[in-house]
Amino acid sequence: MLALRFYDRRDIRLEDIPKPVPQQGEVLIKVTDAGISQTQINEFVEGPFIINKTPHPLTHKATPLIPCQEYGGIIEEVGEGVDQSLIGKQVAVAPLLTCGECEYCKMGKENLCEKVGYLGLLGADGGFCEYSVVSVENIIPISQKELLTFIEPILVGLHAAKKIESFLNLHNKKVLILGAGAVGISVAAVFRDYFGANVFINDILEARLKRAQKGGFLTVTKEELAKEYDLVIDAAGMDTLVDKPAIVEGASYLKKSAPLLNIGTYFHPVSYIPSTLLVGEHPLLASLMYTKRDLMLLPEVLKKLSVDFSSFITSIDLEYIIEDGYYKAEVEKESFTRIVVRP
Repeated sequence: MLALRFYDRRDIRLEDIPKPVPQQGEVLIKVTDAGISQTQINEFVEGPFIINKTPHPLTHKATPLIPCQEYGGIIEEVGEGVDQSLIGKQVAVAPLLTCGECEYCKMGKENLCEKVGYLGLLGADGGFCEYSVVSVENIIPISQKELLTFIEPILVGLHAAKKIESFLNLHNKKVLILGAGAVGISVAAVFRDYFGANVFINDILEARLKRAQKGGFLTVTKEELAKEYDLVIDAAGMDTLVDKPAIVEGASYLKKSAPLLNIGTYFHPVSYIPSTLLVGEHPLLASLMYTKRDLMLLPEVLKKLSVDFSSFITSIDLEYIIEDGYYKAEVEKESFTRIVVRP
């Protein structure tokens, strides 16, 4: 089968490799949709930061690795012990891998597992291929095809919202999301449609902001921003296009005592003046991936979402993923919100 494999920084290769075979408890997915995330672009351009070059403690897998943690498709075959009726079902992949034995797994904080893995990113192959084998525990039945590459960032948004809800009721609260990429859009949908927040999105890229507005979201330009938000979320993370990262800029738009939530990833130091948070008593919070509890709530959340996610998708073929996917995502961010590879 055709697959993209990550070897090292700026070393990704389209290769013909054997089609995987599902073992006990596994399913074989014919991949139909695989999203290119900013995390994968960061790994390619400046990494690897997350992708492991030595054997992973849980899976023992190392590079070369098939990237992509946001994907789905049709179950074509099942391994021993798996319900045959799953064949033909459309599913999204939930990429989190855990040991189930450490103190964090036992506390229900699987995202903090001592041996955490993530399909397509840490310790296991992902979705930039024609066929993918995963555990039956890592699949989520999905009826809407356009949702397949958004399930993972929706879970990220759900986990973030539940974390905030533990001390701030989000209903009717004014929330600013910095970053209108696939993660920002997904997080905005969860906070607005399920938790009832008044969500506004900002991005430095005008075209992305316009697509968000066209997709039904309230947007604000930098000139319109003010200290009026009950919560600011950094969904942008590391971005070489900006002088002031979202995690630094975000505190400028908070009401006093309002929290700043970091979802975006950073792999380099950022210049920060702690008094920026101190003078307003702003809690700085972080939210990482998702947990099994979030998975249990997901079906209920999906029923509430009113976003047409297909309007944010730009499709390309797997054979052109390097030129039209990775290279484009590196230098032409304004031209897309979500690039979806369709093998």
